[in-house]
Parts: sequence; C-alpha cells; structure tokens
Amino acid sequence: MTTIPVAYILLEEARLPDEAALIRTLRVRHPDAEWSRSPVAPSDGDDGPMFIRAGDHLMTILMMPAPIPYDQQLWQRASWLWPEAFDAAGRHRAHLVVAPMGSAESNAETKALGFAQNAHLTTAFVGAVVAALSGVAAVVWRGNVARSPEMWLEQSRSAFASYPDQPFALWIEIVPYRTGRTIGAYTVGLSAFTGREIEFEVDGLDQRSVTARVAQLSAYLIGNGPDDGPKSGAVFEADSEIDHRVAVLHRSSRFNIGPVVSFSSLDDRLGRIRTYPIIPPDIARNHPLLLMLGKVGLFDPAQAENQIRLRPDHYQSEVRLESFDQGLSQALSGMMATDSYATADASARRALANGDLASAKAFLQPWADDVGQLQLAAKLALTLCDAFLFMPAPPHSP
Repeated sequence: MTTIPVAYILLEEARLPDEAALIRTLRVRHPDAEWSRSPVAPSDGDDGPMFIRAGDHLMTILMMPAPIPYDQQLWQRASWLWPEAFDAAGRHRAHLVVAPMGSAESNAETKALGFAQNAHLTTAFVGAVVAALSGVAAVVWRGNVARSPEMWLEQSRSAFASYPDQPFALWIEIVPYRTGRTIGAYTVGLSAFTGREIEFEVDGLDQRSVTARVAQLSAYLIGNGPDDGPKSGAVFEADSEIDHRVAVLHRSSRFNIGPVVSFSSLDDRLGRIRTYPIIPPDIARNHPLLLMLGKVGLFDPAQAENQIRLRPDHYQSEVRLESFDQGLSQALSGMMATDSYATADASARRALANGDLASAKAFLQPWADDVGQLQLAAKLALTLCDAFLFMPAPPHSP
C-alpha cells in the first residue's frame, strides 16, 4: 500500500493561499498540532511550491494552472452525495496538489508515518487550505473520491479523531449496485488503508441499510486495522436487521477493483444459486485422459468434486468462457504428456483386457489424483474470483 496520500484542491482560478494566513488557520483549527514555516524548504514565491512544517513533518502545496483530467466515473460517484459535483468539475480552472513530504529536518531520524497517519495529517492540512482560500470548487482525495468544499470544511476538523469519529467519508466512496433483487455496495478508496475494498451483497436490505452497514465496516477497518477485521471464512449469525447468516470471504473483486472483503448471504433465500460442472460434459466425453479414468471408475463428471455453486445473476450470461475450458483441456493434456503416463495407460489397458479392474485402477490412480487436484484448484479459483466460468456482469445502478 502506498504511504503517500495526495489531495487535489480544485480552484476557480490559479493561486496559492497566503502562507501566513494558512498557518494561522491551521493553528486555530488544530491547536494541538505544531504548524510553522519551513526553514529547510522555504516557499518559492507566488507560483512555486509552498512548504509548511507540521510538527516533525513537512507538507507541500504545488499550484497547477490547469484543470485535472476529467473522470466521468469520479464525478458520477460524487454526485450521489453531492448533486452539484458535475458543475464543480466543469467550473474549476486550476488545482493545488497537496501531499506530505516526510521529515521536516534534512538529517532528522524522524519515524516515517504510515498511510493512516499521513492521511490524518493531510486531511487536516487540506481542510485549512480550503478555509484559507476562496474560490475552491471541490477536493479530490487520491484521485478517486470527490467532495464539496463545505463537506471538507466541516469534516476535516476531525482529521485527528480516532474511531469512530475519523472523517472517513472524505477518504472513501460507497458505490451501491443491484444484482437481481439484491442491493449491494462496494467501496472505492478503502484499500489504501486496509489493503482490501469491501463488497457487500446481502439479501433483504434496502440501499440505505446497505450503505450504513458498509460505512460502519469501513470506519471500523480504518480505525482498527485489517488484522482486527472479519477473517476469511467467518460467518455472522442473523441479527435484528438481517434474518439469515452472512459469510465473509477474502477474495478478488468480481468488479475488477482488486482484493476485497466480501460479505454475502450464506443461505440461498432467494433461489439465486445454481450448480455448474467444473469440467464440462463435452470435455468429460472427449478428453482421452478422462475417458480412460472413466473406464476404470476413477472419474465421474456428476460427482460433487466436479460441481461449483455460483450465482448466475453475477454474470452476463451462462455461456462458458472458452478461455476457462481451454485452460482445463491444456492442463489435462499436460498430465498425459509423459512417458510415465504412457506406460501406465498401456498397463491399465492390458489389465482391463484381462478383466483385472483393480490393477487398472491402481495404475491410473496418480492421474486421477491429479485431476482431483485440478478440480479443487479450479473450484477455489472460481470461489475467490481469481478465475471466471462465465463473463462477469458489470455493476448495475440500483
């Protein structure tokens, strides 16, 4: 995870804040922290970078006389909380880049700050810049969360607060979506603090309840760290709001947002789950290895080992991905491409010709074990969204 949170303050016209006024504002808003000019890296005129000392650390502001690149998804997400977001995006003509710069002393042995500590410091600093400078149109946190200057003015006062009062809504976005009849939500920005985003898809909740749950979980994980969060494989029992069990799984996102902590209904209350073969019938019928294993009773495509339970509403269709099946075929063919298999195959055929099924099984058992391992690995990859049987569906607006 990166340890440098960068914020972009969007301006209606290009200018830096007055240094003395900014320091006064910082001292008023956060009197328990030390704020001063930096003698090591003094500010460089009206347009050059500005450096402010924050205790033993250094903050910098760089003025850029141009808008940030337009990002439709960024402003679409922001507009759910802030209807004027698109107007602010179109109104700004310049921006400030604000970031921590590490130790304030050139030879100091100051301990480097982690991401969360830098986030608290940067949030306090950005809030003061917004307070000290007129014409602020918006603030964009790390390029993926846009908020109004009013929200920053209010919530950044709690920049150094601990859980549950930290201003996490400035740092993460909660994106609702619909899958079938279920409302879900995922986060954007949480992984910078915890290494994972959240994907929350629990049956029977409305959008407000889902958003509240994800907000509570996000605040807890930011405040207490991922090691104190729900473990993969954990199951939450029903509560006053959710009338069924909820499973936790650490996996990859099906929306391609990286690693996630997934919360989903363990019980199939809405009939959303179907069972599919891992190795499909056409491969089972035609691949020579599986045909041989089937002859001796070591492979049956109908057995539970070859089944995976998936939710079809997570996918664009139930047409299998050719790349997945090609991978299976290649793996099976690779098992056969050895002298040892050729010898075992010939021995098994002779045993079958002599009516000795037990010996034929014994000759081929190692390859049956390999096929079992392939099925197990494929099932795990499909469960963790490291591989897909069908094309994943994009998130749909609720």
